[in-house]
Amino acid sequence: MADIIRVAVVGLGSMAQSVHLPMILRRHDRFETVAIVDISERRRQDVGEKWRLGEDARFASVQDLMAAVRARDLAVDAVVYAADGVKADDVLAIIKRGIHVLLEPPVGYGAEEINRIAEFERMTGRSLVTVANAQAHDQALVEMEDDNTARDLRIIEFETLMPAMNALYGNHHVTSAAYDLPFEERTHRREAMDAALEAAAGPGANQRDRDLLLKGILSGLAVQLGVLRSVYGAMTELHAVRQWPETVTPGSFEVLGALEDGARVRMVWHYLPFAPQLRDSIRFVGVRRQGRVDLPNPADLDVCGRYSVTQKTSGKVVITEIDSEHSPAYAMYEAFAATITEGAAPRCTVEDALLDAEVARTLLAQIAEADGRDIDHDPDADSADDPADGRADDQIGDGADDAAEPMPAVEDVPEPIDAPENADDSAPADAAPEASESPRGTES
Repeated sequence: MADIIRVAVVGLGSMAQSVHLPMILRRHDRFETVAIVDISERRRQDVGEKWRLGEDARFASVQDLMAAVRARDLAVDAVVYAADGVKADDVLAIIKRGIHVLLEPPVGYGAEEINRIAEFERMTGRSLVTVANAQAHDQALVEMEDDNTARDLRIIEFETLMPAMNALYGNHHVTSAAYDLPFEERTHRREAMDAALEAAAGPGANQRDRDLLLKGILSGLAVQLGVLRSVYGAMTELHAVRQWPETVTPGSFEVLGALEDGARVRMVWHYLPFAPQLRDSIRFVGVRRQGRVDLPNPADLDVCGRYSVTQKTSGKVVITEIDSEHSPAYAMYEAFAATITEGAAPRCTVEDALLDAEVARTLLAQIAEADGRDIDHDPDADSADDPADGRADDQIGDGADDAAEPMPAVEDVPEPIDAPENADDSAPADAAPEASESPRGTES
């Protein structure tokens, strides 16, 4: 491998233009962008001109990129995959060439899709895919982990306030969305995404369930799960989940659970389009100390995380604040370089994403259950039964016997963190981000 890691960037949306391409340029001592891939010709041209990449370095698909690699017309050591849609085929085509991938979440919409990638990594015994959860790489989390073991913690509370796309990426002046695609291609991509979401959500899920899965659970809660997992491991118990208001998608979520060592976990995620900026904070209460971690927007390449802790030392209350040396994106690229050149294990893996996808579906199932529905029960199966012979009634009765335990009553669950007073006016159902505008996700 060359001293400089040669990178192809797939998907030239907001994350690529605001995080990946600028960070690769900043780390020109470690990385070099040698190719870009996007389905939009206009976007390839705009980004290619801005980053001074000629026509021979611009590709319309991963298949075209891999063809150039096979023909030895282009040398690529790593791929940053920041496109949306169904990703498994593209990712497999890349890693089968032995090329490392930094993959923007979500890795897939469901466990079956993600498992295709995981199975290949198991077969080869190599972790070629790093999940691009930038905040999980922030040094402030390492400080928290070093100071506080999981068994010393009573509770960890992770709160996210997610604004609209403009508040996240507006300062980066990204090029316009890929509206120059032919109608047939847009339709094909949408149908493929819809089919993947339907398979992931289950036969009994409705359109709102699928929207919640895509725009809130996978884009928000799964990111929080990944951050917590990188520090203290998986959330092994799920106690309750709720989503509100019912008229807003994705709205707000609250999840209660516990880590393996017994520490309680509370995750709250709000989508508030009119909020001025992203806010991510982790508050912890331990036996000996209390504190918090504030994580910046990954697109703010000059802003670092902060670890604050309060404890009593020699009879005095001492407050310590430690700022991370680098931004989350910088730290993520350092770790990615170590994975490529030294074989270091990725901090966020496909196996982690697979487990988080299973938790995500469980969250969706409990939200639907609170609404009196079962996402695993196909309503078409009932309509196909003949009511006259009683089979439909029998089927319904059997399903009730096998139903999962009900969620705790609302009064038994702590009240959610209050959103700002104008939160409700921030998210009419039609104001939620499109699939290509996943706040922490990708765009192509």
